[in-house]
Amino acid sequence: MLASLSFCMTSKSSSFINQYGPWALIAGSSEGLGAAFAEELASKGLNLVLIARRENLLQKISENLQTKYGVEVIVLPLDLSSPDMFETIKAETKDLDIGLVVFNAGLGPIGLFTTHSIETHLKVINLNCVGPMSLTHHFCSEMKEKGKGGIILMSSMAGLQGSPIHAHYGATRAYTRHLAESLWYEMKKYNVHVTACVAGATETPNYLLSEPRDKGLIKPKPTKPEKVVKTAVRGLVRNKHRVIPGFANKLSVTFLLNLLSSKARVKLMGFIAMKMYGEDKMHINK
Repeated sequence: MLASLSFCMTSKSSSFINQYGPWALIAGSSEGLGAAFAEELASKGLNLVLIARRENLLQKISENLQTKYGVEVIVLPLDLSSPDMFETIKAETKDLDIGLVVFNAGLGPIGLFTTHSIETHLKVINLNCVGPMSLTHHFCSEMKEKGKGGIILMSSMAGLQGSPIHAHYGATRAYTRHLAESLWYEMKKYNVHVTACVAGATETPNYLLSEPRDKGLIKPKPTKPEKVVKTAVRGLVRNKHRVIPGFANKLSVTFLLNLLSSKARVKLMGFIAMKMYGEDKMHINK
């Protein structure tokens, strides 16, 4: 019985590595969802390239995963919004066989659109749009040639309609969702899986630092990062074009998209955001 179970686990792990290995790259991996992705993929036997600005956090994650799972981990401390980030990543990974890319990094200013500077908004575009576009284009091209691989792009329920107080963040998350869903269709005949993970409120350090007000049913109960990650990876394996982690989030999306007009959806999202943060809120994740 135990021998049979061990064989099944090894076989399943080998199948995952064959499709998405031997290396995975995680952009935005120093904490929260990125750290959870690193844990999940290391547990499946993939070696990792971890990218984020804070080297000390990356090193801690690296040491833990190498000890716990015996995988190789390369730490690449880098500002993913910087103009040279793409060329740096290409150069640092040119000798690695990367079969899975997760773009989790994102900048999400909270507050009225005009409250934040144009410099901040340009940084949002560089990180949330240029980043996933450039890396996806590069690695999808390589995966297409190999005839296997996978891409997970993080999106958000804020990108399903206009989202006041999260206006620019929501706009960029609509971009990543559209990109992932389109590439799902384009790449499936090459055996490259592409999935958009449309997450709701998630219990990450940045979400908690934004200090949303508790207004009873108005404040959504955040999903644990580990649950979001498992849903995303499971959806990728099943080659789903889009996954929405959490039953409550799925229910909310069904309600929003099927029972409300587009104007009503925007008004509802604005009402919820105002209750959670208020018009005077100004927050930028670290």
